[in-house]
Amino acid sequence: MVEDPDQVAELLRRQGARGASRDQLARTHAEFTQVSPEAGQLDEEALADLAGRDPDAAARLVAALGRAFDPRLRAAARTLAARLPVTVPRTGVPDRAGSRRVVTRRDPTGADIDLDATLAARGAEPHWRAEHLHTRSWRATGRACVLVVDASGSVAGDELAAAVLTAAALAQRMRPGDELAVVAFWSTVVVLQPLTAAARPEVVVDRLFDLRGGGTTDLDLALRTAGQQLARTRTAARDVLLLSDGMPTDSPDPVPAAAALARAGARLHVLALSAEPGSAEACAALAAAGGGRSAELHRPSQAPAAVRSLLD
Repeated sequence: MVEDPDQVAELLRRQGARGASRDQLARTHAEFTQVSPEAGQLDEEALADLAGRDPDAAARLVAALGRAFDPRLRAAARTLAARLPVTVPRTGVPDRAGSRRVVTRRDPTGADIDLDATLAARGAEPHWRAEHLHTRSWRATGRACVLVVDASGSVAGDELAAAVLTAAALAQRMRPGDELAVVAFWSTVVVLQPLTAAARPEVVVDRLFDLRGGGTTDLDLALRTAGQQLARTRTAARDVLLLSDGMPTDSPDPVPAAAALARAGARLHVLALSAEPGSAEACAALAAAGGGRSAELHRPSQAPAAVRSLLD
């Protein structure tokens, strides 16, 4: 696992050193010359027009421009990606920043048992189990969310665009008291953004653009790392949002790690990136074990709505 900030920065510096030339971008994106007519230029009106006609093509182009060799074009695309109007604000009145309240959670480590909630959880089952036990404790208000991005193989095209839009959607949802972490994984795990209440969209997006990833898929390690991040928080709500095809290629069975998140009071939601047979079922099984839900994310433009459907 790569978690030390200096080591993460060095890894991203090495992986982000390669960039696409204007000729390469023009060959792979039909609208490139309209959106960037000259070196260093990004025509936001032309991009908005493309987004109105084909939002997925616009998302792919922004993702590609964020890895351009041209430094001014690259910076402009990344700045734009971080502030895209990808989501609507969360509803309801936020708690005062830094406030705390007593909450009931499925947490056998708490000191005060909530008898009503515990009995309701047991229902008609004949035997007690640890997950029946609900306790009450003081929690900081707000939500902690860990975004876990599958970076096995290569992170590009639709996968990169979906990851960037999802990260932007999450970062823009942050309210006072909320915390966000971003973890990428393949055969190893990289903590791109440790859990913090000060996560800035532009920093999160910048690190995703520099990431190249590669290798096999260790889902078990990724979910355990997400749990380690959430162990640092005292927020009232804790979520893990996994972007993956749900298919481990070099990993123990990830279902126990998903279930461990639920036992710790978190919910695991899964955005299924693949339409391949078995992928949706694998993602649904992980989400069920983690006490959350799954949704399809086969096109980048689906990301904002998918985030809202799982977290609202």
